[in-house]
Amino acid sequence: MNKLRVDPVRNEYLYSVLNVPTTASANEIRERYRALSVIFHPDKQREERTKDTTAVEFLEIQKAYEVLSDPFLREVYDFLGEGALKNPWPTELRSQSVEQIRAHLRRWRIDRSQENFDHLIRPRGTVTCGIDASTLFARGDDLDYDSRGILARFRGVWVSHFAIRHSITKVLNEKTYLKFTSYLGLGPRNDLLSRNNLMGTIRHQFSPRLALEATAHFLDPHLVVAKASYEDNDNTLNCRVHFIPAFWNLLPPASTVSFSRRLFRHASTVGSVAWTFSPLSMGSFEFDIHSPQPFDFSSPENYVHHTDRMNADFTNNPGSVSGFGVGLRAWSCGFQLSGLNSCIKTEWSIWFFELSLRFKAGLEIGFRQLAYLVTATWTNTNAAISTSFGVSTKGLIMRFELEYLHQKWILPITLSTVRNQTLEFFSAVLPSTVLLLGYHFVLKPRRQLQRTLYFRKAERLLKEENSQLKRRIDDTVGLLSETAKRHMQTERSRGGLVILSATYGPEMNAKNLTIDVTVPVQALVHNSQVHVPGHRTKAGIQGFYDPAPASPKSLHVRYLFRDRHHYAEIPDYVPVVLPLPDHLVN
Repeated sequence: MNKLRVDPVRNEYLYSVLNVPTTASANEIRERYRALSVIFHPDKQREERTKDTTAVEFLEIQKAYEVLSDPFLREVYDFLGEGALKNPWPTELRSQSVEQIRAHLRRWRIDRSQENFDHLIRPRGTVTCGIDASTLFARGDDLDYDSRGILARFRGVWVSHFAIRHSITKVLNEKTYLKFTSYLGLGPRNDLLSRNNLMGTIRHQFSPRLALEATAHFLDPHLVVAKASYEDNDNTLNCRVHFIPAFWNLLPPASTVSFSRRLFRHASTVGSVAWTFSPLSMGSFEFDIHSPQPFDFSSPENYVHHTDRMNADFTNNPGSVSGFGVGLRAWSCGFQLSGLNSCIKTEWSIWFFELSLRFKAGLEIGFRQLAYLVTATWTNTNAAISTSFGVSTKGLIMRFELEYLHQKWILPITLSTVRNQTLEFFSAVLPSTVLLLGYHFVLKPRRQLQRTLYFRKAERLLKEENSQLKRRIDDTVGLLSETAKRHMQTERSRGGLVILSATYGPEMNAKNLTIDVTVPVQALVHNSQVHVPGHRTKAGIQGFYDPAPASPKSLHVRYLFRDRHHYAEIPDYVPVVLPLPDHLVN
C-alpha cells in the first residue's frame, strides 16, 4: 500500500478500509466512518486484550477517512497513490477547480518521472548542424554571373558540418561515477578530438579538495586524457595530459596546467594562469582576471550589501517591477601568448535572475584578427534558448541554441565569409528587436503575474494565520496609545514633532498588506525627534509586524514639525531620522 502509483488508476486500499466504492460520495464515506468508529473505537472496548487491536484498526480507519473526506487529498490519492500524500503541496491548490488540480498533478507526475530517469543515467545529448549560407548575402561582385539569381543563391546553401554527441553517466557511489560518450561527426577530419569515437570516463573524488579523472577513446587514434584537480576555498589547480599510447615514444604528451586564486579576501575577483605544451604546435600561455559582482536594487536589503538573494526562488517573493532589480554582473580581461595567435581579450556579462536572462559581450584583439561576440540567453528549470552573433576577419556567424531536458540543439549559420558592415548591423538589430518584443509581451507580463500572485497569497495568509498575532499587536498598540497621546499633546503645545499618519508594508499597490503604525511611531517621539537605527528590519518595533515576508517594505510617515507638513518614505533597512529638511512638503 506504500507504493507510489504513477498511473491514473485509482488506488483502492483506503476505500477497502472503509468498505466503500471508489465512486462513493462524501456522505457515504462519512456514514461508513461513523459506523466503523462505533465498533472499533478503543474507548468502546470492555476487554483489555482487544484494545490494542482496535487501536490499530481505528487509526487506519481514521487515516482513510482523513484522506477520502478531503476533496484535494482524495484527488492526490486517486491519481498518484498513498506516497504522494506526504508531499508539501501548495496551499493555493485547494481553492482551485478539480480540472486545475488534476492538471497540476499530471504535470507533477511527468516531472517526477523525468527526474527519476535523469537521476538514474543522466542522459546528455548535443546535435550540431552547421550551415553555410554565405551565398545568400554575398555581394554580386563576389559571385559568378550564373550564381547571382535568387534560386542560385539558395542552391549555394549547404551543410558545412554535422555532429551528434551523447553521453550517459552512472553514479557508482558518492565519490565515483562512470561516463560513456559517443561522438559522430561529418565534416573536417583534421582534428583528432573531432573524429568519430566512443569514450569512457571515470572520475573519483578522493577528498573534498582532490579529484582524478581519466578518459579513454576506444576507437582510433585511442587517445587517453588524464586530469587531476585540487580546489580549496581560495585556490584551484588543474593538470591535464593528452597522449596516444601507441606513439608514446615518438610524441611527448600534450599538457595543460592551470592555476586560479581568489585575489582579495572580501571580493570575488579571481586571477588565473594557464600554460599549454603541445608537441605539434608552439603551445600557449594565458592570463585572465574575472570579477563577478552581485547586485540587488529591488530591496532595501541592498543597503547592507545583502547578496543571499542570488539563489532565491523569485516565484515566492515579489522581486522588482521591471525584473532587472536582482542579478550578477561580471567582467574579465586577459591575454594569450601563442605566436601569431597571441591576443588580448575582454568580456562583460550581466545576468538578471528574476527574468532568467543573461547578456554577454566579448572582444578579442590579436595579430591575425579583430573579433567580437554578443550573446543573449534565457533559461528556466528545464529549457534554455540562446542566440549570438560573432564577427571576425573570417566573416559573420549567427548561432542559435535550444536546450530541453539536457538535450541541446546547436545551429551555427555562416552568413558571410568576409566583413559586411550592413549585414553586421542587421544581424545585431533584428535579434535585439525580437528580444525587446519578447520582454515587453512575454517576460514583463509574466513577472507582473508572479508579483500579483505573491501579494494575493500574502493577503490570504495574513487573514488565515495571523489572528493571534493581530490580537497581540492590537494589545500592544493599546498599551502604547496613552504614551503616544501624551507625546502628541506635548509636541503640539510647543510646535514640535506630531505624527499625522504612519504606515508600514510593501509597495503601494498592496494596500491590503499595509498596517497602520501611527500610534507606535508617535510613541517613539522624544524631544521632537525620532531615531531608529538601520541595517535591520523595523518589524521588531513594538506595534509593528511583518505583513509580507520576503517582500521589500517601507515606512511612510506624514508629520507636522513647527506647524509645517512633512512626508518621508523610508526603506526598511535604512535608519529613520525625523525631522529632516528634505521631508518638507512645499
